[in-house]
Amino acid sequence: MADPVETFPDGSSLGDDRTTLIETARKKARERFRERLNAGGKVAGCECESDDLASGPSRRVAGVRFLDSGQTYFFDPVAFDLSVGDWVVVETNRGFEAARVVISPNQMLQASLSGELKPIQKVLGEADIERMQSLKREAAKAVKVFGARIRERNLPMKPISAEYNFDGTHLLLNFTAPDRVDFRDLARDLGAHFHCRVELRQVGPRDEARLLGGVGRCGRTLCCASWLPVFPEVSMNMAKTQDLPLNPAKVSGVCGRLLCCLSYENDVYRQQKQLLPKLGQTITTPSGEGQVISLQVLRELVSVRFPGDTPDQTFPAAELGLQTRAEPVRTEKPAPEPVIEGEAPRRRRRRGRNRGAGGNQQSAPDA
Repeated sequence: MADPVETFPDGSSLGDDRTTLIETARKKARERFRERLNAGGKVAGCECESDDLASGPSRRVAGVRFLDSGQTYFFDPVAFDLSVGDWVVVETNRGFEAARVVISPNQMLQASLSGELKPIQKVLGEADIERMQSLKREAAKAVKVFGARIRERNLPMKPISAEYNFDGTHLLLNFTAPDRVDFRDLARDLGAHFHCRVELRQVGPRDEARLLGGVGRCGRTLCCASWLPVFPEVSMNMAKTQDLPLNPAKVSGVCGRLLCCLSYENDVYRQQKQLLPKLGQTITTPSGEGQVISLQVLRELVSVRFPGDTPDQTFPAAELGLQTRAEPVRTEKPAPEPVIEGEAPRRRRRRGRNRGAGGNQQSAPDA
């Protein structure tokens, strides 16, 4: 039986030109997403945008992103007419910093915001942006001076990057070191040299890769340096679930830590493996009983070996009567227990002290 043909919503199929079609679909999706951002429409598709929760006081906010962070922070746009891509100045715990608008002003529920919502101070013009570009070139020279002063003092530090704020009054120098380093004298020396406030920040291996950038083993720009807002929790169990080599050297990125992309498809693999048969299991197929010898989890294909001279065959999971992702498991909610008049209802015990806690970062970054 031939494999089912995958199709796009417009009716085009995935044939020999599969890569071209996928890239075209991604390009169209990015264009639609950009149009929704500029129009101030819904972009997340989460429960906070549902009609059931769309009640209560709301507030007009704009989402911005800083140069050294992939997270999105919300500020009050005041009376500014902002569009995606505009550069603005906002107040943070590190002073006034430049940020780029990634979500145009839109109404958001007050309950979805945490912390104080600070206003946007100003919108940067062409002259301000040119000055920022000039300071970016000066930051590259600052890294060389930073490295030279480290070598003069023979400190166990490695300079990574430098970044000026929008007006050049604050310089942030990032470095790595195996242990804590006393750099107070170095900071005073650098402050006298650059004639501005100098801040030294020690970063870890993952932040080093994010700041320096690079290309991963997949051939694309590092996720942490291009779009990843926060580092996910990754473990070797994820590599085991996805049938990847358990050698840390083969599942580690340029930072020397486990690949962040191990977490992207882990839930899909885990859910699919609960529906597909185990390796070595005997199952019944249209060609008779056989033993499972391999699985293609994402494509939902099962390879079976039959006894005798019957050649091995590969079957779609649906043909074997197995439930797939296209047929989600539907569980009915249990009926509520009857409450006897005069008897207090029993409360269910909640497991875990932090259950249900959490949320996206929605305030200005700390120093």
